[in-house]
Amino acid sequence: MKNLDKARLRILLFDDSSLLRSTLRHLFRKEGWEVLEFPDPDLCPLYYASACTCRFAEVCADVIVTDLEMLHIDGFTFVRDLLQKGCRIPFLAMFTASEDAMLLDQAKALGFKIFSKPDGITPLLEWLHNVERLVNGGRLLAP
Repeated sequence: MKNLDKARLRILLFDDSSLLRSTLRHLFRKEGWEVLEFPDPDLCPLYYASACTCRFAEVCADVIVTDLEMLHIDGFTFVRDLLQKGCRIPFLAMFTASEDAMLLDQAKALGFKIFSKPDGITPLLEWLHNVERLVNGGRLLAP
């Protein structure tokens, strides 16, 4: 039985694989989490914002789950740029098949938790459940 006092996560999901996005969307929604998904960061309105558009106490999502390598911009660069614009999304996960050690180290230094494709789905879900326990149910999410 789900704990009704805990926050319902809002997850921004970025992956150029429609099959993986569909699988993760299904798994996340099955847990009761809200999912906004994009095949590439340049299809997300946040990509084009010159600064964070959330009001003072708001965040637009609780978690970003992104692939590293996508068509127009990699997940690391996209999130790094969001953070430089003042984005306050508190939890970052990278779900990737990349073995680029230097880029993965940079992602870890930025605050990403790294999960390997495809066998990292279960650890990713476990991590998200832990995140869900940490998120304040009274936090303000931007519309």
